[in-house]
Parts: sequence; structure tokens; C-alpha cells
Amino acid sequence: MHLQQPSLKHLSRSILTIALPISLQNMAFYLQSFINTAFIGHYRIDGLSAINNAMIPFFMFFSFFVALSQGTTVFIAQALGANDQRKAARIAESSLFHNQLISFVYVAFWIVAGPKVLALMGTGGDILAMGGSYIRVMALVYCTVGMNMTAAAIYQGAGNTIPIMVTTFLRVVLNIILDYLLIFGNHGFPRLGVTGAAYATVISVTVSNLALFAALLRSGILPIRVGGIFRPVKGIYIHVLGFGLQTGAEFLLWSCAQVAMLRMLNVFDQLGAGLYGILNTLLNLSVNLYLGIGIAATTLVGQATGATDHRGAFRTGNICALWSLVLCTIVGTVYWGIPERIMHIFTSDRAVIASLASLLGIVALVSFPKAINIVIGNAIRGTGDPRWMLITQSIGTVLIILFAAYLLFVRRLGVAALVWANLGDELWRAVINYGRFYYRGLKHR
Repeated sequence: MHLQQPSLKHLSRSILTIALPISLQNMAFYLQSFINTAFIGHYRIDGLSAINNAMIPFFMFFSFFVALSQGTTVFIAQALGANDQRKAARIAESSLFHNQLISFVYVAFWIVAGPKVLALMGTGGDILAMGGSYIRVMALVYCTVGMNMTAAAIYQGAGNTIPIMVTTFLRVVLNIILDYLLIFGNHGFPRLGVTGAAYATVISVTVSNLALFAALLRSGILPIRVGGIFRPVKGIYIHVLGFGLQTGAEFLLWSCAQVAMLRMLNVFDQLGAGLYGILNTLLNLSVNLYLGIGIAATTLVGQATGATDHRGAFRTGNICALWSLVLCTIVGTVYWGIPERIMHIFTSDRAVIASLASLLGIVALVSFPKAINIVIGNAIRGTGDPRWMLITQSIGTVLIILFAAYLLFVRRLGVAALVWANLGDELWRAVINYGRFYYRGLKHR
């Protein structure tokens, strides 16, 4: 006997209640990245290559860490779906303790090995020097990332994303102000250039992370005890870590592919890495809009799975995917309509504007299958299955690197090679991943 399903209007409201604060905070964060890229681009164009070469591998490890917290989100959502608040609180306490320990390991790694990682990316000269200084400072963001990622995962699992949005707004406003002061040396502050952007990020992230953690402890959203954080229940984190490692490996493989492609592009053209960074910034506009819907898919599908409402989980995933495609259509329409004006925000070089404007339509196309992979992928994880997405990403990593290498070194397409490779990769995986979700849903209809 099937459980009575909520109406489309009611379910959409539940999705938007979770997704809207996340989307707003992502847009605020995107605005920060957008302005940061524009500041550096106008400060010196090779600074974009320094930052992009630093941030691609940095994001690779960061995304792995974020993925670890997905186990926390899913297990808390399922525990709450089964009306077991005590279990949800124990999962939260154990995750807070262990993820913060991992965070300190990250700090040490990037301070010691950061410049060596950039050298492996194929950078040299001023780009390597700027990137090395940037990434050593950026390492300090990990001092508080463990508590932040876990607190965010707890809020997401409980379906309350407003505190995440509020603290992100705090971070973005502070970061933009500090970028303006520290990159250019305005109002008597030192002119630190690219390194100033790193200091601005570290300060704003630390303030925001501490604020979110403090809000979690005061919220009472779960019966979390401070003493319980320092005395986590043995065995709980093993299950969270097992889930998170599979999701983390998936994110790591995707990032490895991006690093490998950027490494190949550096052989072809070092300044091309900065131009690819501009296109990535624009692709992330649509991603940041629908990423909140992906979080909603994880939470609501997880809660439905915990309540053994498999039919509801399938319906929720489909509606989330539909909303994400609507958002991609809106952004794509803007990109197809005024590409040159958009590119002029980042640079005044006419040749660069012309070459990148011609690729912006392809970037808009990439966003559609990418939305399916993110949203439906999160729905699949919400059912408690992180392995499927890892399998398809493992295959995809090999294929996208081979395709990009062919387009770069045989067809000599430059930056366009990476854009076309991403489109092909996202497209085939979207078909396979949705097919998996649809087949799973059919079994419970």
C-alpha cells in the first residue's frame, strides 16, 4: 500500500524551502568569486592563471572534504525520517569531532606541499610564484572548515538551510570589502595583489565558519552536547566515513580530470588556464542556482527513504531535476543573448572577448546535463547509494581526459577543447545516471 503523496505544489514548496536559502547563499558566494575574478583580471591578467592553477587542485581536495560531509547529511536525514532524533544527534557529534581532525591535516598539507602541487601543474615563473604565495595563505581556511562543513551538513539533513545562508552572506560581504582593500591597497592598506585575495578569503571564511558553528550549538535543532563532541560514540563515524569516502572519491575523480586537463592546457598555453577560469566562473552561475535544489533532493529523498516511502523519493527526485533544468534555461538564454557584454566584465582585450564569447553558448549547453548529474546524483545518494555515482565518474574521468587530449594536441582547439570535453562527459553521464534513477523508481511504483 502506497503512502499518500503530497501535491506538486506542496512538494515544490518543500523543495524551495530548503533550496532557496542554499541558492541565495551560493549566489552570494558566486558574486564573491565573480568580483574576485574581475578584480584580479584587471589587476594583472596572469594573476588569473596563478589563481586558477592554484584553485583547481585546491578545490579537488576541498571537494573531497565536502563530500565526506554528505554521509552526515544523508544519515541524519534518514534518522529524522525514521523519527530518531537521538541517533541523529550522535551522528552529528561524531562527525563534528572527526571532520575537524581531518581539517587540521589539510592545513599542514597545503602549507608544506602547496607550491609543489602547483609545480606539478606545469606552472613556472611569476605564475608559480604568485600561485605558491596564494595557496600557502589559503591553507589557513582549513583551520575551521571541518566544523563548518559538518554544521552545514547537519542543518541540511534537518532541512533548515537559513543559518547557512545568513553566515555565507556575512562571509561574502566581508570578503568583497577585504578584496578591495588588500588586492589594490586602498585606504592605506598594503597592496598585496593576488596574495591579498587569499588573506581576504581566509579572514572572511574563518569569521563565517565560527558563526555557523556557534549558531548550531545554540539552535537546539538536534540534542547535540558539547561533551558528546569530544567523546564521540565509537563506530558511528565508520558508517558516515564509509559513505563519505565513496562520494569523496567521486568528487576527487572529477576534480582529477579537471586538474589533468588544466595541466595539458598549460603545456599548450599557460595563459589559457586563466581564460578557462573565466568560463568556469560563468558555468558556476547556473550550478550555484540549482545546487540548492540538489541539496533539497538529498534531504527530502533521504527523509522519504528513512520513512520507507520509495515512491515519494522517486517523485521528489524528478521534480527537483525539472526545477534545475528551468533555471539552466533562464541562465542559458542570457548567455546566448549577450555573450560579448558578459565577457567585457572580465577583460577589455578585444581578442580575448571575441574568443571567449564564441564559447559561452557551449558553456550554457554544458549546464543542462551537469544539472541532471548533480541533482539526480544527489537523489541517488539520498537513497543511501553512493557507489553508483562513483562508478560512472570513474569511467568518465578516463574518457574526458582522453577526449580533451585529442582535442588539445591533435585538433589544436586550445581552451575550446576543455569546454567540448566537459560537454561530452556531462552528457553521457546524465543519460546513464538518470536511467539508473528511473529504473530504481520503477521497482517501487
